[in-house]
Amino acid sequence: MTQIPMLSVTLPQPETRVVALNELDPQTRGASNHLKAALRTTGQLHPITLEESPSGQYLIRDGNRRVAAAAALGWTEITAQVYGQMTEAEWALVALGIHNRSPNPAEEARHLALLSTRLTPEGISANTGLTLGAVRARLKLAALPGDVLDLIGTPTLALGVASRLSRLQGVFLNRALNAVRQAARDEKPFGASALREITVARAELLGARLLACAPAPVPLIPARELLAAEVRSLCAARGVGLGELLSVLGSPAGQTAAAQYAEVN
Repeated sequence: MTQIPMLSVTLPQPETRVVALNELDPQTRGASNHLKAALRTTGQLHPITLEESPSGQYLIRDGNRRVAAAAALGWTEITAQVYGQMTEAEWALVALGIHNRSPNPAEEARHLALLSTRLTPEGISANTGLTLGAVRARLKLAALPGDVLDLIGTPTLALGVASRLSRLQGVFLNRALNAVRQAARDEKPFGASALREITVARAELLGARLLACAPAPVPLIPARELLAAEVRSLCAARGVGLGELLSVLGSPAGQTAAAQYAEVN
């Protein structure tokens, strides 16, 4: 499918309604005490987002935890913005707008990956208001395996470390992913120092490969001139004239001595 470089999408406007909680089925295990306390103290500050099917059934698109918390508090109704049915790409745009107030990096990455099947990074930036750099960084995150993507923002994996990890490739990426998974199993953080060990090993390997591919250095001074300079220096140190040395080297006695020296060494 050809990507559309720039596309301004006009989304339908939602209808704000008060919806009975018994009509909703939140897809979550429960509500945190913190969220319940917030709802009890301040009430519902933001409406949840619902998709209404032609048959009148609701699908919670944003607000599962708030629905669970409201039900736990004994509420019977909740305020919602209700949309009709839309494509997944349109829902991704809606979700990105909703989460601009408190973005979840993993969910944002997934939404942007979905949009990337229809739009170029420039088109996504134009339609979402995100900078082009932010779009490209999130798309790199979206390429991480889902289980590692879900760890971003947890005590195991900070967003900054995950962003650096997403730039690795090949065996080094696999090594980092396995280390993150092990850290999650051990309930320990995978921090910058752990990632640094992998990136340093990568840099050393790249350096070794570059050296192996580099041509042999060409000496600036020919070998015979270097040897001549060494001979002159040695003659001066021993008090032997260069002409005298040459005459000895050319004599039968000198050649015999040179041959004997070569045999010994």
